[in-house]
Amino acid sequence: MNKDIQIKLLQALLDEITKRYDYFIQLQNETIRKTYEIAVKDHLTKLYNRMYLEDYLRRLIKMSKRDKAVFQILFIDLDNFKPINDIYGHEKGDQILKEVADFLRQKFRDYDIIARLGGDEFCVVLEEEIDQDRIEKIREEFEKTFSQYNLSFSYGIANSKELDYSKDEDNIIKDILKLADERMYKQKMQRKGWSFFHQPN
Repeated sequence: MNKDIQIKLLQALLDEITKRYDYFIQLQNETIRKTYEIAVKDHLTKLYNRMYLEDYLRRLIKMSKRDKAVFQILFIDLDNFKPINDIYGHEKGDQILKEVADFLRQKFRDYDIIARLGGDEFCVVLEEEIDQDRIEKIREEFEKTFSQYNLSFSYGIANSKELDYSKDEDNIIKDILKLADERMYKQKMQRKGWSFFHQPN
């Protein structure tokens, strides 16, 4: 066989091997990405899930112990969501939860960690102290956006400055989530009149 032909055939073979290798790597990377998404994202809203949130907080707490970095937890619980499921059905309720997730993504920064804890509970990790007036403004915009369903939310904020860093990371995570949750619940009880007088038609 002519030497030039042999070289061309060999080059064609190498090109084919390279294409198949690139395709395999692309397929492998896509599989890894999808597996990662399933592991750390909420299947409905595509926000982060509780497992990822706690893992992120664990790393943040270690950094805070070392560098005295300040962060805050914003705990959000929807007001008046149950009647939506009762009146419109769970499929509509799921759609609204997706819209709520999109709203939160728009109102917070790309590097803020937003997670769905389950049901109609959400949590935002802010690596700086947030002005409460800003949260009130976000709630006003939220109520306008979801006025058709008379939907609002109660919230609680916990600051890393309030934590006991002599504890291990897992207990610190429990403490800060509990603190934010308790403050959210207290606000929800204070806003119970709002929920009663704002029922979906």
